[in-house]
Amino acid sequence: MAPIYAEPRLVTDLNDCYFYHTIDLPGVGTIKGNWDLRGRLEEYLGHVDFSRRRVLDVGAANGLLSFSMEEHGAEVVSFDLDRNAKWDLVPFAAWTDYEAVRPGNQLVTHRLNNAYWFAHRLLNSRARVVYGSVYDIPVGIGAVDVAVYGCILLHLRDPFLALQNGLRLTRETAIVVEPLRAQPVATTEPYVGFLPDPSSLEPKDTWWDLRPEAIVRMLGVLGFGETTVTQHVQLYEGQEHSLYTVVGRRTSGRAM
Repeated sequence: MAPIYAEPRLVTDLNDCYFYHTIDLPGVGTIKGNWDLRGRLEEYLGHVDFSRRRVLDVGAANGLLSFSMEEHGAEVVSFDLDRNAKWDLVPFAAWTDYEAVRPGNQLVTHRLNNAYWFAHRLLNSRARVVYGSVYDIPVGIGAVDVAVYGCILLHLRDPFLALQNGLRLTRETAIVVEPLRAQPVATTEPYVGFLPDPSSLEPKDTWWDLRPEAIVRMLGVLGFGETTVTQHVQLYEGQEHSLYTVVGRRTSGRAM
């Protein structure tokens, strides 16, 4: 059987890295990313206590959440794609370059993986890494206390399956963060909007407007029936964006 956990990668050149989240690293300073969650990470993560918790960080990117939770006492397993995996791109019939963009996507993923290992080394992190498909998270990881999905479900063709795969391993707490998009009519129903527009061929890597009520309903189906929803503002490319965080506590069923 192939080993589950990836071997640490020695990365020393920032030019080989891509940082999705802004991060402060010893000996280097601040490295700018698309999102800057600094100072608001507790809001982002729903004010959950990570001390002595085993945590699965699904979609770890360059590791900001993983390393922050580790700093607060968690044992962290970071989960993500590697460069051999395919993104869940929207297969517009009129998008003639659909297959041609994949090598570029894979290079972005590779540089994002590099950024994780670059930061991992400088922070002396003990977090372990598993690469694979979010639709097939290995049960060999074992049970975790907390699973975190930080703004990844909107990019997935099947967000419910992605939740199901991680939460089957989760004993206590689910944390799901998503954008809070403005709607012309407010709704309290479990609304899910389909975003790809065939007239503009956009967006290409974003599928869903997942409203908080929909996430609450999904978590309930998966046994996390006690939920809290909070809203917060984070910086993306220097602009403020509204997000929400759902924290679900397991009330039925159990981890595998």
